[in-house]
Amino acid sequence: MSKQPQQKPVKPVGPAPAPSNTASKNTSSPETGVKKGLSLVKQLSIILVLVTFALYFNTLRNGYVLDDVIMVRDNTIVAKGIAGIGELLTTPHMRGYLVIPNDTYRPLSLVMFAIETQFAPGNPAVNHFFNIVTFALCVLLFFTFLCRFFNDKKPIAAFVGALLFAIHPVHTEVVANIKSRDEILCFLFAFWALNVFMKYMKEGKGMQLLLGSFLMFLSIISKENTITFLGVVPLLFYFAKNEDKKRAAMITAGTFASAVAFILIRYVVLKEYNANESADIEFIDNALVQAPNFMSRIATSVLISGKYLWLLFIPHPLICNYSFNAIPFASFGDVGVLASLVAYGGMIYLAITRLMKDKKDPWAFAILYYLMTIALFNNMFILIGAEMGERFLFMASAGICMAAAFAVDKWITGENALDITALKNPKILAIIVPLTLVFGGMVYARNQDWIDNVQLYKVDLEKSPNDCRLNYYLGTALAETEYFQEADPAKKKAIDEEAIVHLRKSLSIYDKFSEANAEMGRVFDREQHYDSAEYYDKKALALNPNHAVATNNLGSVYLASGKYREAIATFKKALVINPDFHLAYFNIARTYNQLKEYDSAIINFKKDLQYMPNNPEAYQEIGTAYFCKLSYDSAEVYFRKVLAISPNESNAINNLGAVYLNTKNYAKAIEQFNKSISIKPDYMNAYSNLGRAYYFNKQYQEAIAIFNKEISLDNKQFRNIPYIALSYQGMGNMEEARKYEAIAKRYYSDFKLN
Repeated sequence: MSKQPQQKPVKPVGPAPAPSNTASKNTSSPETGVKKGLSLVKQLSIILVLVTFALYFNTLRNGYVLDDVIMVRDNTIVAKGIAGIGELLTTPHMRGYLVIPNDTYRPLSLVMFAIETQFAPGNPAVNHFFNIVTFALCVLLFFTFLCRFFNDKKPIAAFVGALLFAIHPVHTEVVANIKSRDEILCFLFAFWALNVFMKYMKEGKGMQLLLGSFLMFLSIISKENTITFLGVVPLLFYFAKNEDKKRAAMITAGTFASAVAFILIRYVVLKEYNANESADIEFIDNALVQAPNFMSRIATSVLISGKYLWLLFIPHPLICNYSFNAIPFASFGDVGVLASLVAYGGMIYLAITRLMKDKKDPWAFAILYYLMTIALFNNMFILIGAEMGERFLFMASAGICMAAAFAVDKWITGENALDITALKNPKILAIIVPLTLVFGGMVYARNQDWIDNVQLYKVDLEKSPNDCRLNYYLGTALAETEYFQEADPAKKKAIDEEAIVHLRKSLSIYDKFSEANAEMGRVFDREQHYDSAEYYDKKALALNPNHAVATNNLGSVYLASGKYREAIATFKKALVINPDFHLAYFNIARTYNQLKEYDSAIINFKKDLQYMPNNPEAYQEIGTAYFCKLSYDSAEVYFRKVLAISPNESNAINNLGAVYLNTKNYAKAIEQFNKSISIKPDYMNAYSNLGRAYYFNKQYQEAIAIFNKEISLDNKQFRNIPYIALSYQGMGNMEEARKYEAIAKRYYSDFKLN
């Protein structure tokens, strides 16, 4: 067989034909893969947002819970709306609610609350909505981070990690609690910064470095948690993503510069307001400050670390508070401590060995990220203001979610999961469907526990009955919220009795809890058990002589007992402790009213109004003081201010009618008294005043009818019988007049018809 002549290869014109190998039909070039991946990322992003909103949409009907009152509802600077933003940026964190010597600096969440208040004041649904929005952005930024970690080639694995972050029940505290916006913003800006830094590593644009550093600064002024990123950032960019050592160094320097800038600004702001003193951690909040010994403290910290890890894998039970006795002191012989040591020892060993083999090992990064971010909160190295809190897992949980994404990539999706159909992979469905149903159901159910304080505390006390502060929280919520929402006197009394049960339980756990003693005093004062109230108020002050609330409460006991001068002295002491304690001004003014020292009363009520400019009760009392001074014009002004705030306030309407009655403007008086009765049909004083207004206006028949109506409502009302007699006399019916004169003399011996 002869050989064929060799021919020169012909250079093809145009694109080369695809190889005939059938496998090529299922293989994408890198360019095609990236293009499809980007399209897939958008689809997966939409799914993540929809899932997040679906799970947390039921929080929109929830109210203000826990510290939401401090940060949003009753925060005087936030209440200013947009006008208060400058003040929020230059004042300590708690300044809008109370003045403390050991404050911090976290303005960004407050700025958001101020903007929301500007357009929807007093509407928690709006605040909850923006918690969902910012959390959804966190989910998307975490998804973007994972995609970039995988070099945009494995979006399905990144999606699983982000989905786990979105549906994890341990995040319910952060999303359902408005106050925890600071946690959400901290995470949002931190991962936004990481995404920008990852672009800078590839592109090297100076603006990317500046933007990433600024975002890191925004994260740390949202909440100080990001201080742990001083370790995370070098770990990420010197090991996992080290394409350029110089750029990695610049990223690290930018992160450190952000932290230094925060520390300097924080120092200046707190120093300006004398709010940078070191704080003593309260035993009730973190019992580790008084652990029996050092080894017990460390063992308990190890146990707490184990509980955090447990919640990430089995998020039950979820509890809003962990104070004294919720987690008893542990020893190194306890099973839970040993299990935690084994788990964390294994994680550390795995991370180090894998890192030594491969500096870019993703598992090592995920584990070390978790260990770094949780180290701030397990009380192992530093003691913080709480023994444990689910909110502290928000940043750290991303490490476990990263590990989940890496596991899916290694064992399930493979290299070619660049199409939405990859989600139909039976192995993927076997993970995400049951996980979404179980965790999603837990999230939805847990959100409903956060509807209000009473509901939340009752549910969580069933899971942690020996938590000292949780018992106190429930007792206080019953006494200070549910009590005032109830109109039935018998039910109000039952609420107080239930509150006392929980406060007693709190004190049985820790009898040196000054707050619980003060609240007991408050409830007993309201129930007119003044001896008990005085006992608990004085006990609270023995534990904490500078307890302004207990001091004020003791003054209230003296006021109710008629010890007016002692009351005034005690209220003034409360103001020495806290010059901005406006309630003490209000109580001093009430006491001066009782002493008929009306000018002093008016001065102090007006001081209260400087703090609470829309306090109708203060306006009411000022009007009453002017009325007693016979300054009817001024009294009318203040009663009308009450009605401008509360148009259907029957007492203010009645008082306005009394002004007209005493200035002989009977027609207007009659109009006001009738209006007051229409709002409150059993208002006895309004009936009395209306009858007298009719009498003085010589409408005798109407006067008699009203007085008889008053007696029919309360057959012990005899004060206006003389006016019935006088009305009959005015009508010329002396027979009836003499009849009622005789009845009147039984109660008023000196009464006699003209």
